Amino acid sequence: MDKKVKHNKFKIGKLTFTLPNNKPTDKLFQQWKQEFLSVPETDNYKVWLTGGYLEDWESNDIDLIMTGKPNYKEVKNLLYQARIIGVKYGLLIDISHWDTEPIYIYENFPSAWGVGEGSEKFVVEKLNIDFKLFINDNLIKEVKKYKKVIDGLYRYKFTYPTKKQLTRDYKSKPILLNE
Repeated sequence: MDKKVKHNKFKIGKLTFTLPNNKPTDKLFQQWKQEFLSVPETDNYKVWLTGGYLEDWESNDIDLIMTGKPNYKEVKNLLYQARIIGVKYGLLIDISHWDTEPIYIYENFPSAWGVGEGSEKFVVEKLNIDFKLFINDNLIKEVKKYKKVIDGLYRYKFTYPTKKQLTRDYKSKPILLNE
């Protein structure tokens, strides 16, 4: 994202939205969390907080992971709702569904999570509403190998740690938001 601009335009799946170029605040995150977790289908999944916001790094987004046996229509709806509610509060929500709980990776494969030294790798199968992310009309992320599971929902594998994770010092374990 361009730090010099006041707003950024995002496109993922069928969603296009503009957000201020601000760091998320705890107050806005708590408002988002309360509203998102009130969506009835969230009861069927675990929702985890991870990433830069949790680590209190300079971050423009909030990284979230959903886990649980996927009902594809529900997952697609929740991935859209998370982002739409995020826009309402001026938050960039980066969310996908994983086949593995992040706490399992953190506890059993810490270096794959980015904690400590080591060279462990862990492959996660993700579901998301698209395999491309555009910011200000520039392609920022693209998954090359994916499978369409239903209209507007895609499955792909992702290996951790990423190159970006290898450059950071993770300390916080993932937090389950809906216990």
